[in-house]
Amino acid sequence: MRTNHSPFIQRLLTLLTLLILTVAGSGCSAIGASMKATPTLSNWAGFTSMPLDDLKARYTNEYSRFVRVKGYTIHYQDRGSGDPVILMHGIFSALQTWDGWVGELAKTHRVIALDMPGYGLTGGPENPDDFDEESALDAFEAFVNKLDLDSVSLAGNSLGGYIAARYAARNPGRVSRLILLDPFGYPQDTPWILGLATFPPVAFIGNYIQPAWAVTLNLDWVYGDADRIQQKDYVRYVQMNQRPGAKPLYIRTLKMIEARAENFDPPPFKRITAETLLMWGGEDNWVPVSLAGKWMADIPEAQLIVYPSAGHIPMEELPETTVRDAARFLDRGFEAVRSRTISLEQALKGS
Repeated sequence: MRTNHSPFIQRLLTLLTLLILTVAGSGCSAIGASMKATPTLSNWAGFTSMPLDDLKARYTNEYSRFVRVKGYTIHYQDRGSGDPVILMHGIFSALQTWDGWVGELAKTHRVIALDMPGYGLTGGPENPDDFDEESALDAFEAFVNKLDLDSVSLAGNSLGGYIAARYAARNPGRVSRLILLDPFGYPQDTPWILGLATFPPVAFIGNYIQPAWAVTLNLDWVYGDADRIQQKDYVRYVQMNQRPGAKPLYIRTLKMIEARAENFDPPPFKRITAETLLMWGGEDNWVPVSLAGKWMADIPEAQLIVYPSAGHIPMEELPETTVRDAARFLDRGFEAVRSRTISLEQALKGS
């Protein structure tokens, strides 16, 4: 006898089947890493949070500062001297994603890496419903003003790249150079895992429970080569996910990304006047390199470097190569990296 499921049940069964197949096909490395990253079974299952004081003890250092703006207490680290550059991480990450860049850039620049609004030790506003892309942008702008920075360079990855581009479009005279690494921002197809996470029953549960193994699996998926992930990276992503109040903000982030991907209103990026370097992982399954064409159409002076084996976070996956290109661009602009840039057509051909 044929069984007729409602569309709701059909979608749930399809998404759960995809999840099971993906977990089964991904091996046990991420599962094992998640177990090593959590102190208790309840942490591993995603039922509990880690004390904020414990996270601060682990993820602050002598360069750490905190500043209150727009309802957020922003954690940032400030080192080096010279022209300032702000490093802006992507979704579910923290400022430590830039550890492979900071030391090199600080030789010639004042380097400010922050936990973006909603993530890391910054966290979100008291009411999670107040967290959206506009509040994050306003808080970042207030942060720059609080530090009294009249002119600054920005490097942003993923959602951080989108916020950096929005800031540069809103403040064209205040951004000298702009680096965007696999940025969100234009309409696109989104990964199936995003559809699962924003599916109402799953999203409701996700406000309270997000298993550590789901976090480590996701990290495997966003790397081009999961063998490059270090255990400390697994630990950081899991522990930041278990910061008090993080889970509902993560769900709101996924809904925000989904809404942005389905928004066909023209973005304001034509107003960007800063020299702009696009850096992209050729194996990015979240924001494919084909979308670089939209950025290059709106920012005619933009140039593109592709890292064929990297995924969505190339500065974390290939820190030495990417920081070398970034440092040259920040110091001398396009002329310093001209031999590394390629056309979109070359990128799509795998050059």
